[in-house]
Amino acid sequence: MDPLITIVGLFLFIGLGVFTKYLLGKYKLIDHIIQLFSEVIYYIILPLVFMDTFAKRGLELADLSILVVSFTYVATSIVVLSFIPFKKNGELKKAVLLMSTFQNNIFLGFPVLLLLYNDISAAAMYSLVIFILHISVAGLLAGGRENILYSVAKIPILYGFILGTLVHYTVYRQYMLIAFILSPFHYILSYGAVYVLGYTLPLTLGHIKEYMGALYITSIWRLGVSPLIHYLLLLIVQVPLLYYKEIMILSFLPPAVMNTVVARIYGWKPEVVASITMILTLITLGIIPVIMFVGQ
Repeated sequence: MDPLITIVGLFLFIGLGVFTKYLLGKYKLIDHIIQLFSEVIYYIILPLVFMDTFAKRGLELADLSILVVSFTYVATSIVVLSFIPFKKNGELKKAVLLMSTFQNNIFLGFPVLLLLYNDISAAAMYSLVIFILHISVAGLLAGGRENILYSVAKIPILYGFILGTLVHYTVYRQYMLIAFILSPFHYILSYGAVYVLGYTLPLTLGHIKEYMGALYITSIWRLGVSPLIHYLLLLIVQVPLLYYKEIMILSFLPPAVMNTVVARIYGWKPEVVASITMILTLITLGIIPVIMFVGQ
């Protein structure tokens, strides 16, 4: 696909999501419809795309490298960021830990990679590990250790991964005859996810002026430190060139939308998380077109 058309489509659907929120967001029915669509993406379309991806690729030796990279990155981020003082503001510190460490792989990373390379082979494995670590770290920070395994067991993409892997090693040839049926779901994920992302962005920056320190730390980590850590780790491990490109693109993405949900659940400054997520998403959207042109 022409990179210009890809970029225009990406921004068009994000803008459509923002416009929908601005025009119709005050109506509860619209909120319910968007929420339902988000759940369809999260619980149905995303697991199907994961299943299709792993049914075609199976498990590879490079997956071990991806596991090492993702786990080492998260561990390094949590340890280093834990030493940054926040003037006894524990809630803000936990919010910054999540925002800085866990990026928007699914609702921004996957669409970009599918449009750019028509592939999420490395991103799927990387995101699966990151997602599990995300849920686990949030549970540990909240002190709810007994619920971590239960929370991980509820991750839909985990079952897409398991089912896809089983299909690959049992009925691969038969599956490839009908694999085309799931092809449209890749496009639905690409454009549907960025539409939801656009609708999710807050229309105001709220109280961000009071928390500029959190914005600076998160920005430096997401746009500078995270790519550097991933780059250094990928120099050590062995992965195919396409996998390297996919992981590096994921490494500088803005905070995950899920961080806002987690912050709202535990009371970790959700309005600050939403505002910083919006700012960094807009900055990243300015960088992505350059990456997409270079990546082609």
